[in-house]
Order: sequence, then C-alpha cells, then structure tokens
Amino acid sequence: MRLKRLTPKVTLLLVMVALHLAPIWLFTYFPTQDGSSHIYNAYVLKEYHKHQNYRLREVYTLNLLLFPNWSSQIIMTAFMHIVPPIACEKIVISLSIGLLPLAFLYFLYGIDQRRMNFGLGLVGFIFTYHYLLHMGFYNFSLSMPMFFCSLGFWWRHKTNLTLPRLGILYLFLILTYLSHFQSFLQLVVVMTCFATYTHLYQALTDTFGSKNFNRNWRQVLSRLAPLAHFAGLMLPIYFIMLAYYLSSTVGYQQDYWQLKRLIQYFFDMKSLVYYSDRHIIIGQLMLVVLAIAFLLTIWDRIQRVIHRDRYQPIWLALIDGKEQFLLMAGGLTWLFFNVPWSVDSGGGWINDRVHIYIFLILLPFFTTNIHRYIQHAFTAVITLLSLYHFGLTAYVYYHLDRETAEMTTAVEMIEPHSTLTVRSSLWDGPNHRTSSYIGPVKYTSPFLHVPAFYCIDNGAVLLNNYEAELPYFPINYKTDPDRWQQSADYVLAWRMENHQDQPDLDQNYQRIHSGTAYSLYQRQKTDTALSWQKRSFNQLNFDFQPAGTPHQADSIVVEPNSWYREHGYGWVTVSNRNGQHNTATAESPNRDFVTDQFDGVFKVDLPNGRYQVKVQFASWPTPKPIQLNLIANDKKVISNWVLPVQNELVGYTYSLEATDGHLTQIVYVEQEKRFEARWQWASCHIERVEN
Repeated sequence: MRLKRLTPKVTLLLVMVALHLAPIWLFTYFPTQDGSSHIYNAYVLKEYHKHQNYRLREVYTLNLLLFPNWSSQIIMTAFMHIVPPIACEKIVISLSIGLLPLAFLYFLYGIDQRRMNFGLGLVGFIFTYHYLLHMGFYNFSLSMPMFFCSLGFWWRHKTNLTLPRLGILYLFLILTYLSHFQSFLQLVVVMTCFATYTHLYQALTDTFGSKNFNRNWRQVLSRLAPLAHFAGLMLPIYFIMLAYYLSSTVGYQQDYWQLKRLIQYFFDMKSLVYYSDRHIIIGQLMLVVLAIAFLLTIWDRIQRVIHRDRYQPIWLALIDGKEQFLLMAGGLTWLFFNVPWSVDSGGGWINDRVHIYIFLILLPFFTTNIHRYIQHAFTAVITLLSLYHFGLTAYVYYHLDRETAEMTTAVEMIEPHSTLTVRSSLWDGPNHRTSSYIGPVKYTSPFLHVPAFYCIDNGAVLLNNYEAELPYFPINYKTDPDRWQQSADYVLAWRMENHQDQPDLDQNYQRIHSGTAYSLYQRQKTDTALSWQKRSFNQLNFDFQPAGTPHQADSIVVEPNSWYREHGYGWVTVSNRNGQHNTATAESPNRDFVTDQFDGVFKVDLPNGRYQVKVQFASWPTPKPIQLNLIANDKKVISNWVLPVQNELVGYTYSLEATDGHLTQIVYVEQEKRFEARWQWASCHIERVEN
C-alpha cells in the first residue's frame, strides 16, 4: 500500500511541531521556575517505598489523595523507572507543547471540518510557549490539551453519545481534573454553556426558522429535552466539580489585582511573556490579526443579512450558532477582570490561566468565508509570529542551559541519605532573576529551585522543599523541617550578597566548592575518634536496651536515644523508639531490647574491611509473629523473616564488606495485619574477618 502524499498543511504542521519540540531535547536543562522542584518530588515519590532511603522516609510522607494536581507527577514517576529524571521532565514538557496545537486543531475541525480556517488554527503554536509553562506549572500546561481534546470529542459526538463514547468523554474529563482544577472547572462550565446554547438555537431555528412556522412554545420546550439528557449524563462531573470547589475555595481570603494592572496584562498579552518584554510585540501583533479576522466575520454576517431570502428572519441570517464562541470569550473576559488572582487555600495565578483560554475559545467564531489568498496570509503571518516567539525563547534557553549547568557542577559532592538546606539573601529578588549571559529575567525566576538538582539520585532530603508544605502535592513533610535546618549535612549559600553574614557557616561547616553565584558547605566532621573506637576493631558488641538497665559485660550500651555521632555509633533517624526491660540474666543477657514501628537505622563507623555480623531479635511478648527485614549498607540481608511467637532470642549471621567506612543497618517490618507491627532489636555483634 502506498503512502498518501503529504499535503502542504500536514507538512507545515509536522515541521512546526518538530521545531517547537527541538529545544526541549537539544538542551540539558529546561529553564523554568518550579520545574526542578517537580523533578525532585517525582523522584521522592518513586524512591519512597525503598527502606534504604531512610532519610526521605523520615522527613517526608505521601499524600495520595486524588486532588487535581497529579498528572505530571504520575508521568514523571512512571518514566523515571526507564529514563533519567531530567528526561522525564522533558517528556512532560513535550506532551504539553506537542499536544496543545494538535488538540486545538482537533477541536476546530470538530466544529467545522469543511470550512476550518487552518491559518488561524495555527495560533495554538503561539500558545505552546506561555508564561505559566515557564513558571513550571506543568499540570496546568498538561490540562490545556486535555481541555481541547475533551471539548472537541464532546462536540463531535454530542448528538450521539453512546455508552463507549460517554466512557471516553468521562476519561478525558477525569484526566483534565487530575491535571488542574481550573481547566476542569472552565471545561465543565464551557461544555454546559455550549450544550445549552446549541440545543436552544436548534429548537428556535426548527420552530421559527421558516415562513410557515407555528409559534408553539411547547414545541420549543420539547426540543430542549436533549439538554436535560446532557445534564443527567454530566451529574457525576458536576458533583466532582462542586465538591472540590466548595471545599477548596469558598470561605478563604482572596487577593485581587487592580483594574489598571488587569488592562495592561490583557492587551500586552502577558500570558505569552516570561523572560523579557520582547515577547509583548508577538502577542500584540496576534491581537491585530484576530481583530482583522473579527472584522471580516462581521462583514460576512452583514452580507448574509443583505442577501438573505426575503422570507428569512433577519436574526436567522445574522446568527448561525458560532456566535456562542464569541459569547463564551466575552464571558471568560468578564471572569478575567472579576475573579481574584489568588485564594488563600492555594489557588493562584487565576487571571493568568483564564487569559489564555479567552483567545483560543474565540477562534471558531471567525468566518471561513474569505478568499483563499487571505487565508494563506493568515497562515503565513501566524506561522512567522510563532517562529519569532519560538526563536526568542530558544535563544534564552541556550544561555540559561549553560548557566544552570555551571550551577550544578557540585551535585556529585552530596553524600547519599544526607540533608541539604539552601540559604539565600532574598527568596525571589533581583539576584534570582539575573543571568550572567542575558542579564535580568523579568517575569520568572529560572534559578530559584535549581538547588533541587542536588538531591536527585542520592536519596538526599531538600529541606527547602516548598511543595512539601502544600496540601495539593503528593509529597508532604512528616516532621517540621526547621528541626533539621541547624544540623543540615550541607548548606548551599545560593546567590547571597555576602556569605559571611552566616557565622555558623565558618564555625560548623567547611566550604567544599565555589561557583559563580553559590558556595557549597559541608558540616565539619570531628578529627578525633570517640573513646569507644580505641577498642580493638576485631570485635564489637552492642547491647540494645532501655536506659539504666544492666547490660552484657564488655558490651556497648545502645539506648533508644543513643544518637549517632561521627566516628561513632548510634541511631541515625528520629522516631518514637523505646526500650523494653525483660529481666536479663547471665544465661540470657540480651533479653532487653529496643523496639519501634518505624524503620530503625543503626550506624557504626568502621575501618574498611570484611566483617561478620550477628544480630539478635526478641520475639516476645507479642501476640502475633514478627516478619523482619534487614538492610545492611544498601544490601538486603534478611527478607521477610518470620520470628516465632515464643519467649526467645532469634539470631541471624551475615558477612559484609565495608568499603565506605561504616556499617549502616536498617531494620523494618511490613505493616500487615497478620504480623506484629514492630521490630524488637536485642543485640549486634560485629567481628572483623581476616582476608
């Protein structure tokens, strides 16, 4: 079978899509404000179930509620099992940029396939690179193509929504909801308004559209029955929309922009501006093009009235059903000027999001009854504007990619399972928005969350994780991060005017790397070994027990609050560990134990070499058996070991090669109803083995 020859329109469409996707993959880093934070939290989501990532599990907890902010996290987390984290971000951005113009054209062709103005349909390419995308609002960016896919599919099948088609429509709607609530809310409202107008228009034209009409309003109402059917099909969607809206927006403090600022934003097309004001001219020229299309549309409708059949009512010649898109654009414009910019419950940039949809919803209103040369002119102008917009963006990408690469040169210096905090003179001041190559960046802060790259692929905890403080992200803080700030393993002095105004940096840290705009500090380690380390390393005995109880001779007591220190031993994680006293005897000196439900991480600093380790666990006094797991230096040595329900100690012996100067053991139990939900650690015997 021969392939069909590509038409000029299809060829242009494919070339435009390829060009707009190219910068994403040509450069290493995609310069957005929040993007790196999204990558990090997707990495945490992927790694959280692994018990060897004890620091992540200690500081963070999962928020698995189905709130409308999941899509990008799900996509990145899934692909992170296959490709590197940065590539996962590129996949999400590619879906946002590549699908939007295609989904928009799908929507336009669904409305009027025969007479669709292809040139105006290319406006979708201008909106692929928008302000909110460069803020790093990936979920909203993904919701935009889902919005037009949903609306286009419904429009094509609105008169024949079979059960399979209804299922597909529900799927599109739910995907939009899981991406972003504002797009979902606008989608449901727009669909409802379009359905109402379409059925009302059809009823009125069928009843009063001929010279032999019968003014029977009962007949009009009977023709509106499909509208009731539509409302019935949408009831589950209405419930989801109202439930989230009432719980997340109503009753919260709202912040409004001044009218002057709104007017300037609207006509400067600030939804397309992100790095500099040079993008403003693109939006303004696009408005000129749309204004010309609007005037041509009005002229076409006037001509239809003039040349109508003498028996045809003027109103019927003047309207054709597509004016609903003009009305909807007007409604969205009213919303733009009247909705709050933010709601204290977490919703922000509301005006910005509404602004984007105004002009895209308006496009189907424009006439297609124009000369083909004019249509070609629209195609050429919109294509050139898209390429100019794209070119300005790619130029900035090239320079910001170089700068971001320089800012992440010290990533490999971060030790696994450590903690990092960022200190900066200003959260979002001019320093955060200034590039060494292109100067000030006016509307976004492309370097603000770059420190997140320092905690990817190493199990490290970013203590300045803004997403973990918000309830509409899947990763939340389990404990207050402030408790870690003063004892963080690393400090990134980020774009600070003066590092010396942080006295503890000189006292407790040493600078291990310096860059153009930052310095990396590591907490100083003690040079002298603790007293216990002066013992022979051939044999070490640790007795886990409550404070103040008798212990085994020649053993090192480990109490529930025996914290780890450099060149020493102790518990690494903070939890609700407690000791259990069971009257240890000479025959059974290790009957006492330390117990907890959460993962227990015990670290011992040792010279590199080969060791034999014997651990003992207590099996009493539990009503159910204990299913035990143990990880030693990231290697699982005990897997689902079921301890008997008798009053006895159970021992396990394994060999290990220490290569990084420590033995870190992680003991945990699976939270299953048929097993006891806690471990009981009695002792640990470490003996050096000669090669």
